[in-house]
Amino acid sequence: ALSLGACLADDMGLGKTVQALALLSHRQADGPALVVAPTSVCHNWLKEAKKHSPSLIPIDLSKEANREEIIENCQTGSLLIISYGLLVTEVDSLAKKQWSTIILDEAQAIKNHRTKRAKAAFKLKSDFRLITTGTPVENHLTELWSLFRFIEPSLLGKHKSFRTQFAIPIERDNDNTRLEQLKKLTHPFILRRTKAQVLDTLPPRTEQTLLIELSKSEQE
Repeated sequence: ALSLGACLADDMGLGKTVQALALLSHRQADGPALVVAPTSVCHNWLKEAKKHSPSLIPIDLSKEANREEIIENCQTGSLLIISYGLLVTEVDSLAKKQWSTIILDEAQAIKNHRTKRAKAAFKLKSDFRLITTGTPVENHLTELWSLFRFIEPSLLGKHKSFRTQFAIPIERDNDNTRLEQLKKLTHPFILRRTKAQVLDTLPPRTEQTLLIELSKSEQE
């Protein structure tokens, strides 16, 4: 198997986490897995893993004291879940480990290749890499380059050559030929569904109104 990386770019609310967990379950016999996510959704990853992939052993690194030892001892079936903050602080230990699968959730977090988060992500070693983001490009094409630098480093070449060949002609000169070339290069690696495409199969939206009484200090 080529173990080519991929970008799961479905619209928000279409179940990217559940799809990613299905992949992790399928690959769990190949070795330990790592999920990097924003701090605000790490708890959701733990909850969804226990619900949808009970054969995995989810580990919340933020709750562990000896993090280096925990990372070193991750074995087949282990699913280590960390925040982008911990990715930066624990990168030396994480980079020593050969992971079967690495998933970056809300991967626009590494859209700037110069940040500590992106540089830490680039150091990780794995057999397969998946990123999930509904917005592969938010402002500039170099953000797409940074994401592909993680999932398939050789595809878009060096940063300077990417800017010369694609980013500048497309963004400055509106070069449609270069745009189509870029689409053809990246299309096989991007899996994307919009809500409009699956509207008929989505369950009806449910709304629940919760009334919250503020405490005295909150009112003040």
